[in-house]
Amino acid sequence: MTIPTKDQKKLWGLAAGRCSKPGCGEGCIRFLDEGGTTVIGEMAHIIAQQPDGPRGQPGGGEDSYENLILLCPTHHTEIDKAPEGIFSVEELKRWKWEHENRISRSFLSPVFDSKKEMGLKIKRLLIQNHRIWKNSGPESQEAASNPLSSHVEIWNLRKLDTIVPNNRKVINIINNNEYLIDVNDLDACYHFVEHAEGFERNCYKRTEGVLRFPVEFERVIDNYVQV
Repeated sequence: MTIPTKDQKKLWGLAAGRCSKPGCGEGCIRFLDEGGTTVIGEMAHIIAQQPDGPRGQPGGGEDSYENLILLCPTHHTEIDKAPEGIFSVEELKRWKWEHENRISRSFLSPVFDSKKEMGLKIKRLLIQNHRIWKNSGPESQEAASNPLSSHVEIWNLRKLDTIVPNNRKVINIINNNEYLIDVNDLDACYHFVEHAEGFERNCYKRTEGVLRFPVEFERVIDNYVQV
């Protein structure tokens, strides 16, 4: 059976595209020397699909988010080739839970002392997002030069593993540091929040009318950085 797209997106997004084994955290997209990218992450079954597979149980495991863990190839091979009992179902579920909770906690925003400090944090996140859009987005050089390449798959995953988490961090910074934002700049900030939330929804389910990135928000942040 094929893993449903919604379960793939949920797994990749909540794991932020990184291996869930404690102490690893390797990014599951590899950047090649010639400038291309390839997906190396593997969606491993916690309970094997077949009863006689790794960590198998009568009836087999489902192709669902609840029964999947995102791993790098090395650790996927390690857990599946290890002697029975070395990596239990309970341990893999714990890895997954702890990893996803670490990702979730990373969205928490500190309270900043100045506009400049807040602006610099946001600016770094926007720069990273913009670079990913330039390299992997629908208007990237790779997309234009080779329409049959895997750029669509890469772009969909990069949105989930970096752009959406970064947007969520920016939203939390805005919400937790609103007192630093000039009243005249609030509209641009809230425009970004609406854009980011619509963008995230669209990553999981096709959504019409998503607002484009507000250029005015970037101008606001650039002004704060220069304060």
